[in-house]
Amino acid sequence: MSESTGGRVDRINRSAVNFGDHGSAAYHEAPRATAADETTAALLDAVRTLREHLRLLTETDATTGLDGELAVVQGEIERTGRADPARLGRLRMRLETAAAAVAGLASTAAVVQVIAQLAG
Repeated sequence: MSESTGGRVDRINRSAVNFGDHGSAAYHEAPRATAADETTAALLDAVRTLREHLRLLTETDATTGLDGELAVVQGEIERTGRADPARLGRLRMRLETAAAAVAGLASTAAVVQVIAQLAG
């Protein structure tokens, strides 16, 4: 605690607190969201790989925009276990926009293939 909070605890994260002689504390954490199915898990892996590979390229507006959209899809899957179909549509458009910059990356094809599987 610091003087700026006036001795007040504003927030406690990832902790268990016990007060008194007979008190007890338990710490429980909700499990992380997991990918709902194998195809979504494959998309998550492909997105992570493509993001890693994008770092090898010279940064352009197209690659920056693509990485941003990939980050959003990755976060959504990690939080909820799925990717919204509209979000996948936006990712597909970003991939098309950045096609010239990322055409040499095999990881780009993997992302496109999994999106096509999810789109049915």
